[in-house]
Amino acid sequence: MTDLNKKIATAAMLGLSAGVVLIGCSSPNGTDASSSASASRSAVPTTSGSGYVDGTYSADGEYGTQDSSIGVTVTLDQGVITRAEVAPHATNETSRDFQNRFAQAAPKAVEGRPIDDVQLDGLAGSSGTPDGFNDALDTIRAAASR
Repeated sequence: MTDLNKKIATAAMLGLSAGVVLIGCSSPNGTDASSSASASRSAVPTTSGSGYVDGTYSADGEYGTQDSSIGVTVTLDQGVITRAEVAPHATNETSRDFQNRFAQAAPKAVEGRPIDDVQLDGLAGSSGTPDGFNDALDTIRAAASR
């Protein structure tokens, strides 16, 4: 990280950030499910040519037929995911178990990879939750695009 990026990141931690809200995104399964994302920018655009603004972004991803969703937060540095968190939203015990296992495995599967190279499927025994993750990541890509 350059000295300029460190200074900007420090300024962002002090509360100097910008926000974006996206509404009405469609899910990857073609339904009209709405998802929303809020994105905060913790640094100025990089000059690396990644096409993404460095920062931390969050989105809820929809999947399945029972209004299932998960929360996803990623930190981007030059288009690479440097940190990832997944927040389960399920209330059903079985769904919550799948989401919790996915939430523990997902960061290891995506951290250190370019955001454009990430498309998860069948991770930690969960076949549906990755669809929600991918939906949230699509929303984050849109929010982080220059």
